[in-house]
Amino acid sequence: MKRTAVRSFSLVALVVSLACAAAIAGNPLNLLPTPKVLKVDGGAMPLTAECRIVATEAKLKPLADILADEILLVTKLKPAVVEGDPRAGDIVLSINPKLQADADILTVHGQEALKTREYAHTIAVTDRAAIEGWDYRAVCEGTATLLQAIVLEGGKASVPRMTVKDWPYSDYNAIMPDCAREHQPIYVLKTVVETCRLFKVRYLHLHLSDDSAFTFPSTAYPEASSIHYPPVRPYTLEELRDLVAYADARGVTCVPEMEGPGHCTALMDGMKGKLGDVHWSAMDVLNPDIYPVLDTLVGEMCEVFKSSPYFHIGGDEVEPSRYLGQPHVKKYMQEHNVTDKHDVWLAYGQNMARIVKKHGKKTMMWDGVPVGCPLDPSLANEIIVYTWLRRGRARMAQDRGFTTVTVPWGMPPFPEFSLFTCNGDILTRNDKVLGHCHPMWEMDSIALANSYLRGAPRRKERVWGPDNVIEEDFDRNRMPRQSERADRIVRPVKIKVDARILRDESGGMHSGYRFIDGSGTVTMTTDMPGGRIRYTMDGTSPTRESTLYEKAFPLTTAAGFAAAVFDEAGKQVGNVTLSDKYMPLAFEKSLTTGKPVETSARENKKDKPEYANDGWVDIGKYWGAKPAPQWWKVDLEKEYSLARVQVVPFFDGTRFYQYTIEVSADGKAWALVADASKNATPGAEKGYMHAFPPVKARNIKVNLLKNSDNPAVHLVEVRAWEAGK
Repeated sequence: MKRTAVRSFSLVALVVSLACAAAIAGNPLNLLPTPKVLKVDGGAMPLTAECRIVATEAKLKPLADILADEILLVTKLKPAVVEGDPRAGDIVLSINPKLQADADILTVHGQEALKTREYAHTIAVTDRAAIEGWDYRAVCEGTATLLQAIVLEGGKASVPRMTVKDWPYSDYNAIMPDCAREHQPIYVLKTVVETCRLFKVRYLHLHLSDDSAFTFPSTAYPEASSIHYPPVRPYTLEELRDLVAYADARGVTCVPEMEGPGHCTALMDGMKGKLGDVHWSAMDVLNPDIYPVLDTLVGEMCEVFKSSPYFHIGGDEVEPSRYLGQPHVKKYMQEHNVTDKHDVWLAYGQNMARIVKKHGKKTMMWDGVPVGCPLDPSLANEIIVYTWLRRGRARMAQDRGFTTVTVPWGMPPFPEFSLFTCNGDILTRNDKVLGHCHPMWEMDSIALANSYLRGAPRRKERVWGPDNVIEEDFDRNRMPRQSERADRIVRPVKIKVDARILRDESGGMHSGYRFIDGSGTVTMTTDMPGGRIRYTMDGTSPTRESTLYEKAFPLTTAAGFAAAVFDEAGKQVGNVTLSDKYMPLAFEKSLTTGKPVETSARENKKDKPEYANDGWVDIGKYWGAKPAPQWWKVDLEKEYSLARVQVVPFFDGTRFYQYTIEVSADGKAWALVADASKNATPGAEKGYMHAFPPVKARNIKVNLLKNSDNPAVHLVEVRAWEAGK
């Protein structure tokens, strides 16, 4: 196999590249991304009940089993997985380590960035479909093309007779969900993996730590993940190992990130000073005692993410002023004749690159640390830089000798985009561009699964092949066609809620509710023959013990659904489908409705006090004030014999509020009737109902003491009823 040190593409390679561009200008099968070599020969190989998948060696058996389930979801036919000699109508999987790409590919082996001709795969569909790859992942990429190419017509399925040869332009093609500022359940990350698999996205970058949480469960330092803010929670080792195995089986490699030296206050807070004072907003990078701790954490993460050749050490948006102002930092700079304050951060890059190298990985880093690190030329052979923040950084990194990954913040018009464009910088084929990463910061799991992932393949057309032609109807034809095909596998249950939408706040990075009038009807369907749909309404992954869907049912309470399909043996087939969240709105009048209110805070034009007694439980309309404590009170305008009060603070499934309720006959002398000052139960649309012995009162006051999520307090609705009603 050919491996050469990094150098400019040769003239021959350029000619091959241009020839490929010309060859793929037509893409009659609407494949995404377009293969480098594609020849459609005419005719087709039928897919029938007799079709088999032949794994020519044992290591391909997991992929064959995965492919059989995927073909079932696409065609309603499940091929048998067999060993032995192939026959007509079979799909044959094989590994050929002698198979070579037709052009050089920039990659990393060990610690060296170099050019290789590895990673290629071929497909030959005649009376059988033969898929051959340089390694297991290359075979995975070939099967993804096969799934896209299947033709469904007249109740029958077939694969066009074709010849394909394909390879990635460069090794690193990644997407990055934010797992530290929004909780991404493992089943959602598996949906990400399947999307990566189907569109040849080779790496899944997991942003596992930030100021909100350090989500990796360290055994050596369990306190490292002890500080985390809702809705984020740490993963378990079992969850992460399961995810890595799931991804490896599909040819997708998980790359872990441990953020530092900034954007890591949750980790620093949990470690109680072992990495520096959390108030500095940055690790104590000049203190040698922090690096044995970081070495241990990196080692634990590398053990879980064994298959990744890369380890990301963070480096995003470091705030330097607090740390640089510390006496010991000033003393260090003076004693070591450090005149450029940016050079203080060099210690982090040097030490972390050494640690990562010791654990057998190649170091990656954002370019958000001040220029001294990671863009110091002394680190050029040690660190691969994610160029991210601003115009000029991608070019600067290349000029200083770094291998880079483009991570553009802003995007040019799509036909002008490729892995060589980054925030206004246009790199060349002579530059050492390892690839591209598409991040999505702070996006919740529903938006990630249903919005972001459907758009993720768009960029990949010009990352897998930067010379690929973007046809005029790409967004009207090829994208929706292949998105529909992916949905059959990634989202095998179709969830429909029939209701009149009063207000839709479900879009954007954070999925709000679709507010519906009164109630709706929920229908779930699947194309899988004999499939049993099971679902949950609490955000957990469905299992074979979850509620069985049997027929359409009414939706009368706030809910979002997670649904999966199971075969007769109870095995899940495909991934989990997530629905939007729905909230039925129904007006309910009580003694408080429309009565005069007062609050401890000045009126907020947006969050009005009267929203808390307008008769609606609508989290889009609430009274809010900060910081806690605050109070809200209502005048019932006459005295009643009160026996029940319902309090509905804001709710999102994770946060809780602590409060007390007082009543008064004259607005001066107050009596406590309910004490929720120690409440730790997350809120919901029904809030908290408090019953008490009847008491004569005209005024009700809610003293809001704490919100588990942030310093503000919020009331959606307060209702009250007389005794006997």
